[in-house]
Amino acid sequence: ALMGVGTGKNGKVTVTDMDRIEASNLSRQFLFRDSDVGSPKSVSGARVVKGWTNGRMNVEALERKVGPDTEDYFDDDFWEGTDVCWNALDNVAARRYTDGRCLLYSKPLL
Repeated sequence: ALMGVGTGKNGKVTVTDMDRIEASNLSRQFLFRDSDVGSPKSVSGARVVKGWTNGRMNVEALERKVGPDTEDYFDDDFWEGTDVCWNALDNVAARRYTDGRCLLYSKPLL
């Protein structure tokens, strides 16, 4: 499903997650292994996906919250330069915020 995503000259996938991998994640989150416990989810996940593409995918791994308090980073330039937003957020406030940003900037949200 990710074939070609983030691999072009200007392609990039930005992944952000403030959480760290816990042993309880290993049974339901297929990107992670025992050796990843304690590591940032975004960094480990980006490494795995980049490996699947033999390093061709440009992945930026962040450990930032997406919300009103990080609009200095996730600013107009960020959203205007985004083609599509995928999320797997685990809280309603973050989902609503991301949905609002996607509506404001006319970006599809998957």
